[in-house]
Amino acid sequence: MILRARTFAILTNVALALFIGACAPKTAAPVTAPPAGARLSPEEQLRKDLQAIFTDGAVDHAVWSVSVQSLKQGGSLYNLNASRMLTPASNQKLITSAVAADRLGWDYRYTTKIYSTGTLTDGDLDGDLVIVSNGDPTINPRHPERWGAFDAWAKQLYAKGVRRVAGQLIGDDNAFAEPGYGFGWAWDDLGLGYGAAVGALQYNENQVELLIGPGLESGSRGIISVSPPGSGIVLDHAVTTVAEGQPSRVSVERIPGSTMLRVKGQVAIGAPAINELAAVPNPTIQYLNALREALARNGVFVGGNSLDIDDARVKPDYSRATLLLEDQSPTLDAVIDVCLKWSRNEYAETMLRSLAPAGAAATAEAGLAVVNETLLNWGVKPELYVARDGSGLSRNDYIAPEALIGLLTRIWRDERHREKFQSTLPQSATSGTLENRMKDTPAAGRVWAKTGSMSNVRSLSGFLVTLDGEPMVFSIIVNGYHVPSSRIEAAMDDALVRLVKFPRELHEE
Repeated sequence: MILRARTFAILTNVALALFIGACAPKTAAPVTAPPAGARLSPEEQLRKDLQAIFTDGAVDHAVWSVSVQSLKQGGSLYNLNASRMLTPASNQKLITSAVAADRLGWDYRYTTKIYSTGTLTDGDLDGDLVIVSNGDPTINPRHPERWGAFDAWAKQLYAKGVRRVAGQLIGDDNAFAEPGYGFGWAWDDLGLGYGAAVGALQYNENQVELLIGPGLESGSRGIISVSPPGSGIVLDHAVTTVAEGQPSRVSVERIPGSTMLRVKGQVAIGAPAINELAAVPNPTIQYLNALREALARNGVFVGGNSLDIDDARVKPDYSRATLLLEDQSPTLDAVIDVCLKWSRNEYAETMLRSLAPAGAAATAEAGLAVVNETLLNWGVKPELYVARDGSGLSRNDYIAPEALIGLLTRIWRDERHREKFQSTLPQSATSGTLENRMKDTPAAGRVWAKTGSMSNVRSLSGFLVTLDGEPMVFSIIVNGYHVPSSRIEAAMDDALVRLVKFPRELHEE
């Protein structure tokens, strides 16, 4: 009995040890301690320092996936779960932008045409004005030279003799198939500016700005202004004015398919106005109403209604229509620049649909098929990513840093893309979403990377150049943290500063 008891205890301990080993988290290979008195190589010291950053007690509860490689000498410098797929947030835009640059070309332009369906006599157009586009996203304040496009078009029509339009102002947005949302987008994102649907006719990023301020006295309704007008939004006003010193808080929501935008909360007397961005119900209607205003400002008046082509009783016959005007957007490099520097979802979703093959419906699915084909040709393993939209707003997107490293390395090695793509990325302490990060550190101005953020998700992937001039490619994705996001971003920045300071002197011949 004693022998059996001892045998049972031994087997139990062995089983327990195996169980604990199997359940232990899989992280980077441990840094092997050197013999006493031995000096660590630069690579060993780098791995040790990075490991300490990502396993710090404040952040090691999160799931980290990290990969760093040298673009000069090749090979991995540091890996931590590099093949583990996580939600990438806006790092998904790196994939969409890279594929768009390669398949469409940096010089690709979107086209908008204005047709008339009737005859023009003494300034009177006996017919409709029809606007057709294939998705130009650039008519907004981020492109100052494009913000006045509607007025420029109106002046051109006036110069052609158009004064009055008897018919309708029709927007043909059929170049993009419905819906304009991504697969897996959360319904409560869809009423907010960053969740706006894309369409073939796009103005002001398919959103409106709400300024929400206090009324004259406590208990009164707050004051809400909506800009630009003509968005088609109907306000459900539920904002109350509260006494000075109380907190101000406001929420905005709209059920998909509805024009009713509910704005609720409170604003304190004496408090500054709160700025919120809301998605419009139908981008085409906002586009047409803004164009109508510009036409009127410049002496061209439309008598009929603004109509989405889906609501037009008689569809335009372009074979019998007259082309009055044709407009070209800025080149694709300007589109990608805004997409990556400012993480604009509608830009990424527009490019994704534009990747659809000629003759095919311009859907997200058609664009994703082109993305998958391109990544396969580039040697990015399909088992390392799942792409469900172009922007990363979907939580159904998954990608491993190893896949992003392959994508970015392919871009770096291609002389057609390297400089242009690098220039469109946010730059540390300099531009875009990295403008205020890594300031007053050795990494300032030496990191070019795309940020990604949604609740409990942060990502950062791109290029850096060390103080010694060595280029590197890196990808850092973290999911599932419960500390402030600033703490996670600080850990990322600490890692990049350490990488920028990496020396190679001991290994140079």
